[in-house]
Formats: sequence, C-alpha cells, structure tokens
Amino acid sequence: MLKLFVLILVCFTGLTGCEKSVTPPEPFYPVPNAAQLNWHKAEYIMFAHFGMKTFYPSDDHMGYGEEDPGKFKPVGFDARQWVKAAKAGGFKGIVITAKHHDGFCNWQTETTDHCVKSSPWKDGKGDIIKELSEACRESGVYFGIYVSIIDKHFEHAGSDKYTEYGEYYLAQLKELSTRYGTIDEYWFDGYQADELKMDYKKIAEMIKENQPNAVIYDSGTMVKYLLDRSIAWPGAHGGITPDQNYRVEIDGEKRWYPAEPSIILQGNWFHNNTPVVSLERMQNYYLTSVGYGVTPLMNLAPNTDGLIDEGTVEEISKFKAWIDRLNENDLARSEKAKVTADSFRGGVKEYSPQMVVDGDYETYFATDDNVTSAVLEVSLGETQEIGGFIIQEFIEQGQRVEGYTIECRVNGKWEEVFSGRKIGFKRIVLEGRASAADVEFPATDAVRLKINNALACPLISTFQVIGKMGNGK
Repeated sequence: MLKLFVLILVCFTGLTGCEKSVTPPEPFYPVPNAAQLNWHKAEYIMFAHFGMKTFYPSDDHMGYGEEDPGKFKPVGFDARQWVKAAKAGGFKGIVITAKHHDGFCNWQTETTDHCVKSSPWKDGKGDIIKELSEACRESGVYFGIYVSIIDKHFEHAGSDKYTEYGEYYLAQLKELSTRYGTIDEYWFDGYQADELKMDYKKIAEMIKENQPNAVIYDSGTMVKYLLDRSIAWPGAHGGITPDQNYRVEIDGEKRWYPAEPSIILQGNWFHNNTPVVSLERMQNYYLTSVGYGVTPLMNLAPNTDGLIDEGTVEEISKFKAWIDRLNENDLARSEKAKVTADSFRGGVKEYSPQMVVDGDYETYFATDDNVTSAVLEVSLGETQEIGGFIIQEFIEQGQRVEGYTIECRVNGKWEEVFSGRKIGFKRIVLEGRASAADVEFPATDAVRLKINNALACPLISTFQVIGKMGNGK
C-alpha cells in the first residue's frame, strides 16, 4: 500500500513538473530593445512646439535665427500644467522642442546667448527644459527632446566659441544629455542633415554614454550608429498605412525599426490661435497610427503665456474619454463570454486562450513551436452588436503574424468580416473607420480570430471584442 502511494505521488509530481517545464517561445529576431518597448507602450505622445516662433506667430513654422529673445515672455509658464493637460488627453509622454530651426535654446546653454538667458522671462534665469523634465519625472511621464540639426542663428551669426557647427551642436546635446536626468527620446529634425557634414558617429557615441535607454528618431542619418534603438520617419506627417512591418533590413541585417508619425492637432506646429481639430479627426489620427501599431507624436502647441489652451484641454479630454470607452466596452471579458482555442502551447494555463482576455499585456496565448496558425474563438453567450476589435501581439519576442482573418458566427455559420496581414503592438479594427471604412459587422453570438500564417509560433496578448458604440464617436 505504501509503495502504491509513493508511486502515485511520484507520478503526480512528475505530471505537475511536466506542466511547469513547458519552455517559453524563443525570441524571433529582430526584437525591440527596452527603449523601443518603452516607446511602443507610450502609445501616443504629446509633441510640444514652443520657443521663439511662439512669439512670432504665422502660417510658416520656420524661424530664421534673427528673432529678438527680448520677446520671449511666457509669463504664465507652468510645466506641471503641461503634464496635467497631457494626462487629461491620455498622453503618456511629452517631447518638447529644446531647439527649433531658428537656433533659440530653451535652456541655460553655455554655447550661445541666443537662448532663455537673454530673455526677460524670470530675469534671464528661467529654464524650460529643467522645469519640464522635472515635472515629467515627478508624474512618471515619458520625456523627450527635439533638437533641430538645422540652426539658422548659427548660420548668420556664428559663435564666439565654436568655429565648426558640428562641435557647437555636440556641445549643446551634451548639455541636454547630462543636466536634465533621464531622456526617453531624442528627436532629430534633419532634412538638411547630410549637407551639414557633421560627425554623427561622435554624437551617437555621446548619446550611448549618457542616455543608454533613449530611443532615437531621425531621417536616417544616425540610424547606422544607433541601430539597436532607432525609430523611423514614415515618409509624411499624419497617419500611416496599415500592416506596418517593424522588421526592416538595414545594411543586410534585419532590424527592429518602427515608424513614428508626427501629427498636427492645431493649425500649425507653433501656436497661432487656431483651435484644436475636431474629435472625429483626432479619432481618425489615432486609428491610423496607434490603431496600426505605432506611437505617434501629436502636436499641441503651448500659447504665449506658456500654457496649453483651456479649450484644447477640454477637447483632448473628450478624446481620452472616447479611447476609454473603446477599452471598457469589451464583450470578450463579460461574465457570459468564453474563450477557447484549437490548441495552445503544451496545454498549460500559462499560454492558454484565457491570456488574451485577462487585461494584462505581459501574458499571452501561444502555440507550440511547430504550429504557425491558430484559431481563437470567443463565445459571447448571446447575440450581440459588434463595433470592432483590438488585437495585440506580444512583440517582446518579435513580430510574427503575417496574415489573419476575423469571423463572426451568424445563424450558426461563420462569416469572414475582416482580414489583414500584420498585427504588431496594437491593431484596432473599428466599424466604418480607417481600414474598416466599408465594413459593417453583423450581430453575432461568437467571433473568432484566425491566424492563418506566422513566421514563428504566434503570440497573442490581447483580443478585445468591442460592443457597438452608436456612431463610434
């Protein structure tokens, strides 16, 4: 009897041991590094164009370096108000123009007098970058700096300290990189970068040394020196096309290189008393950027008082409320819903279909290594009106899905209602909007996500079934 008990115990222990020994999927390279993952998870970031051009408003966003710093008087400047406004709109970060094309520096630089120390604001002792970086850090908000490679002031006025612009620019970047704590993103606007013939390798090395966890956006000039953490210019301002491929070949090697769109939410990059765009337009920008798997910079320009307009805050609060409704209206997480799959990795809970409806991005459904297709089915318990879907891959292990379809069960029969190629960090399919502009989803009692093709075993973190939201606005 004792021997039998021991045998049963050994067998039970062996079985539970087997369940726990299911190995996680191997990375499918390339994969994002920690800086790029931080950028992906920010989802959308506030772009704040602010500087001398704020005090010289026009339809042209360019400054020319001859502007008078004496006009820089943001008497009401409040960095915490910017952060509060960003949070009201759901933005998880802020990227500010530390220096735009006119060359005016929003910090206490030693490289030039064309900066805040020559302004009457705070008797020349103010520092926009210092105050904003501290406000972001206090609130746990992603912080980035835009530093134009172009400098019109240096072009016409030169410098008493630097004969070469490359050394001048490097000195400015070093100040920014060593004085203001953690920088999550550098944004280099360099449409004339190749003409300037600077030592971009030296700049890249300085960034690596001082800000090892920052992502780098530029038009391609420094990518070859910072391949492990670069993000790309998508080719135009505004939304992008669906089926974004993060796996890009650079110098014969596959790299993680997602695009970052930049979007104007008011009339121009700098404040010119133009109201923020309509809620519907903000939604469209969101669906054609975040909804296609990338993190956009959405520009909200502070006014001459140094504040985000109250009317703008009110409108972006409505934008956040709409996004919240999308995420809260998830039929797949209702008490009546049940999720199943045709198979899952090792048959263990850790990789089961329940992982796609637990609200946790870090858990995911997975198949066995040799299985590159899958079917995830959500039974809704009763017939429901469907407004759309949100799908996420677990991209920390790479981008894998190459083709998928969504089906609805109507009167006992499955009907394909949408298909696509890439999923990536987030794919939003909303009835009548963006890539689903011509789609109307039928009432259904069950839906399924079919992964038809993947480059390696698919890893799906999220499958939300959005209930009908009226006109979707």
